[in-house]
Amino acid sequence: MQLHSAVVMSSPSNADQHQGQNAAQRAHGEALPRILMAEDNAINQRVGKLILQRAGFAIDLVADGSEALEAHRASPYDIILMDCQMPIMDGFEASRQIRLLQQPQPIIIAVTANALVGERERCLGAGMDDYLSKPFQAEQLISLVRKWATYCGNR
Repeated sequence: MQLHSAVVMSSPSNADQHQGQNAAQRAHGEALPRILMAEDNAINQRVGKLILQRAGFAIDLVADGSEALEAHRASPYDIILMDCQMPIMDGFEASRQIRLLQQPQPIIIAVTANALVGERERCLGAGMDDYLSKPFQAEQLISLVRKWATYCGNR
């Protein structure tokens, strides 16, 4: 399933979500990471959240970079999936501001529709740790989050 998919999937039941979370916790041997997705497109928010919930992760949503900054400031996240092009404050500026905070630092994964040469370097230069271009397959998102969730559990 690609992120920009117009396919509407049914939401998993509470029992499915609980089983998925237990499986993810067993796989990682510890508590799940706190994940925030900063994305201004409501469809992308729903699809991204559903993909990660089905993989056993819990995820919070915000609509722009300033909300991501405030959410992390209020209660630090382990992983932030950061859209780069958002209104009010884009993902680049939000990442730079988060890196200035004197509190636990999250893994920031750039999620962008720009697959231009140099875009990955621009994201890394803004303080992001990794990069995922849209559209992407569900397995790509899950794999990337699992990779960094393992890292978060080991630091």
